[in-house]
Amino acid sequence: MSKALESSTPFSDVRELAMRDIAPDASSSEQVHNALLGMGRQGDFGKLGNAAEWLAGWQRRYPPRIENATLAVFAGSHGVTALDGAVSLSSDENTKTRVEDLRAGRSPLSAIAAANEANIRIFELAIEKPTANFTDDAAMSERECAATIAYGFEALEGKPDLLALGVVGAGIGTAAAAVACGLYGGTPEYWVRPGPSTPKEISAARIKTVNAGLARHRGHLDDPLEALRCLGGRELAACVGAILAARIQSVPVVLDGFATTIAAGIVHAMNPSAVEHVLAGHVTRRPAHQAALDRLDMTPLLPMEFNTGGGMGSVAAIGLLRTACAPFLGKPDQSGN
Repeated sequence: MSKALESSTPFSDVRELAMRDIAPDASSSEQVHNALLGMGRQGDFGKLGNAAEWLAGWQRRYPPRIENATLAVFAGSHGVTALDGAVSLSSDENTKTRVEDLRAGRSPLSAIAAANEANIRIFELAIEKPTANFTDDAAMSERECAATIAYGFEALEGKPDLLALGVVGAGIGTAAAAVACGLYGGTPEYWVRPGPSTPKEISAARIKTVNAGLARHRGHLDDPLEALRCLGGRELAACVGAILAARIQSVPVVLDGFATTIAAGIVHAMNPSAVEHVLAGHVTRRPAHQAALDRLDMTPLLPMEFNTGGGMGSVAAIGLLRTACAPFLGKPDQSGN
């Protein structure tokens, strides 16, 4: 057996993907920039102009367009929700109901996706088998975490030209706050900070739980993938995989709420350049969400002030990105795609 194989771990391929040198197509971005200058003055199109340049560069085509947008929703469950002192306003049964409603087209998210001409793909991540309670043990083994990251690659099936991310599940916010502490330091109080609709007793339970998790896994959190494995969840791991696969396939990605932003933070911690194809669709009313975006130096398209994520913000942003492409409708395709 070679030394390379002897030293290989389940995370080795993940790190290799994150470190690949991949850049957008500068020529396509420049064509958008020059075309917009021909329609007005520098900066007239603001964030829409920037978004159009970003889309063209990562789609590697001019003009930029959205013909096959996909919203990938990852649904997971967490062992910490079984602790005394509820950390979530939701439950695994609620998650199953939300998934059923999405599949049947009964959810408000289904209507928003339809209005923005986006396909919805739902990925259930063993909701009936929660991750381990991270105050007692690592949430996932390295093998399970790496396999779930690989499962996230499936979001790219169907060859979308834009991928929006969303997550649902009880305990996701607590897990994401714990991972944020591992990635960025700071106190659980800082990263738990919820939106205004969360009761104080829920926040207190989350802070206590995150503190216990950090104490349990002290010494294992300097590595972003270890922070994910020890404190995160399957939906975060799947988002990491989707982000990595999208970069390899040159598909731009739109983030949703706090949890998907922390997933991008895991990729960013491995290689800051590995999230250049990622855009923040919006910012929720959760202060920790804005704090996470600040760490990634990302400016959201809109401050929509949703209380939560769940995919509504990222899929709504698709409509704005279509607007960014509108000035180029009817222009000849110069990319051969």
